[in-house]
Amino acid sequence: MKIKLGIYFFLPLVVAFTSCVSSKKATYIQTERDPAKIVNIPSYRLENVVRFQPDDILGITVNVPGEQSVAQDYNLPLVPSANTENTGEGSSVDTGMGRQAFLVKKDGTIDFPVLGFIKVAGYTQSEMEDLLKELLKEHLNAPTVVTVRLLNFKITITGEVNSPGKYSVDRDQINLLEALALASDMTIYGRRDNVTLLRQQPDGAYKRVTLDISKENVISSPYFFLRQNDMIYVAPLKAKSQNADISPMFNTVLGSTTFAMSLVTFILMMMKK
Repeated sequence: MKIKLGIYFFLPLVVAFTSCVSSKKATYIQTERDPAKIVNIPSYRLENVVRFQPDDILGITVNVPGEQSVAQDYNLPLVPSANTENTGEGSSVDTGMGRQAFLVKKDGTIDFPVLGFIKVAGYTQSEMEDLLKELLKEHLNAPTVVTVRLLNFKITITGEVNSPGKYSVDRDQINLLEALALASDMTIYGRRDNVTLLRQQPDGAYKRVTLDISKENVISSPYFFLRQNDMIYVAPLKAKSQNADISPMFNTVLGSTTFAMSLVTFILMMMKK
């Protein structure tokens, strides 16, 4: 009888240490509204467009439809695309160096063929294309097609995600949820209310922002849409941190308790004989 009572007392302790994470802590974009109701949530998508900055690598091509030879002097020779870059566990992407690549200098300029040094820092992709078209009007009489792409749009995702790593983005805009999807989403132990974003500033310092993706208003945050070189860290739940500290001790106690109970059971069986 005493042994059964001991087991009944011990089992709740095991359950307490192995309890699951509540579904509320694991849910994204929670709302106090009626979940069946369709609502419009404002965002900074249009305002938060990626702007070029020093050390960016730009792919720029100039085309004149039907007369490509005319634009030849305004295009750099293609750099062989021989290298790929690891972007996480088991994946890699082309670094984009097979295109005509311009490195943005520390002063925010690029050295463009014929046109010389052009200030590009602070421009968006579409703004840069419009600027080059205007500058080329003085040299080319034919209509030109200018294409500008950011080739080194990369973000780093670490912490409680399934596939931490550095990821390349193949477009000019990505939001936080899309970025987490690149890392195969958070683990069940990731804190939805404590996602840290580190964003480098022009002077080299970092701005730190904490985002709560368990709430729908995260979509309205000016930091919901990411920029090149952003770093995302997902903090672990307190339960996991505690388990990391308790587990070695708990395993020792569990082993000792199991041995003691087995010994008592053996002694009682021997006494009955």
